[in-house]
Amino acid sequence: MDGDYIDEESVIRMCAGAAFSVMVLVVTFFRRMRSRRRMLRSGRSAERLRHEKTRAELMSRIYHGYSDSYQNFVRMRSGAFLKLAKTMRTNHLLKDSRFITVEEQLAITLNILGHKSKNRMMRTQFIRSGETVSRYFNRVLQAISCIQGRYMKQAPNEVPQEIQNNPSFYLFFKDCICMIDGTHVDAMLPASLVARFRGHKCVTQNILVACTPNKMFTYILAGWEESANDYRILQDALSRPQPYGLRVYTGKYYLCDAGYTTQPRFISPYRGVRYHLKEFSGRTPQNRRELFNLRHSSLRSRIEATFGILKNGFKILTAKPHYPFKTQVDIVLACTVLHNYIAIVDPDDDLLNENIDICEDDTELDINEDKNVIDFLQSQTVREQGASKDEWRSRRDQIALDMWIDYCCKYRHGDTTESAV
Repeated sequence: MDGDYIDEESVIRMCAGAAFSVMVLVVTFFRRMRSRRRMLRSGRSAERLRHEKTRAELMSRIYHGYSDSYQNFVRMRSGAFLKLAKTMRTNHLLKDSRFITVEEQLAITLNILGHKSKNRMMRTQFIRSGETVSRYFNRVLQAISCIQGRYMKQAPNEVPQEIQNNPSFYLFFKDCICMIDGTHVDAMLPASLVARFRGHKCVTQNILVACTPNKMFTYILAGWEESANDYRILQDALSRPQPYGLRVYTGKYYLCDAGYTTQPRFISPYRGVRYHLKEFSGRTPQNRRELFNLRHSSLRSRIEATFGILKNGFKILTAKPHYPFKTQVDIVLACTVLHNYIAIVDPDDDLLNENIDICEDDTELDINEDKNVIDFLQSQTVREQGASKDEWRSRRDQIALDMWIDYCCKYRHGDTTESAV
């Protein structure tokens, strides 16, 4: 009997508690509704009107300030910016909310990317809460990733015009469709992951990029730790299913630096032979290998210049962004897509045509071209892999020979004698 009485009392207390909670929710709801009606009747507060006026004045200064106000603030000219806003609206990737327009969302995000501006700076300039700035920043990043397929297409199976129109490259590199290289971007990570991403100087993420001679990105794979070697990242890119993997074509190839070994569809320079352009300053090639390396370096330097333009245009890539690592990867992708977007929509943009000093890596990597590296894309034996690499090294040797004979006919009166081989 006592147990039944206790159970009944517990049920009564639970029902009373539930009823009280419901009553609190109902009262809160009606108070909020009353407050909203009062606000609608009285109109917007003076403070809110002042905030809106300040934002309108800021956007007006960006639109109608100095001739380069657009470019200084959002890192692109007015025509490209307005077209980007229209593209986002038309494709329903971004939309005007009750309090913030698509243009303002883009202006906040592009200023952060272009000037590595902090959240608190955007809060002050646009009079927005930190949560609002962060929310729309991530929303715009996702929207930019959605237009990647439109503005970043993989290299086609054809000779680039920059090669076809240059007698120093054509016919020798007539089967080259692109260049690949890696670069590093500063990263912020939890203490448990710092060791994997720590490089010679700082903590970075390792990025694989493919680029055409006209300085357009065709492929990007970001998010790898700095300690990963270039070959491993390349194999990861090749192993991914299309359209997420690096696309290769039969008979065609990419030019790559000494961090990659010469292998099917990838041709690297000769090891142990002068390579960087500054090493040839005031000195002519003395043999076929030097000539090959000189022209290989001259063509592949386009991707180094593209890295310089990208990091000069989007300063966030030279900072340590205080975002989750996934967002840091999205930032790299967004910056490369925006680079291509500007190059397509506004090819005369000043930032794309700046003279960038190329920082060449002078360090000699400890790579043995004869080392057998297992290709996990195909089930080949070590002997088959070695035969494939030998075939492509022979192809490189033939290119170097043809290049040397042509060079000697033009500049050495047909004398093909080589020295310092």
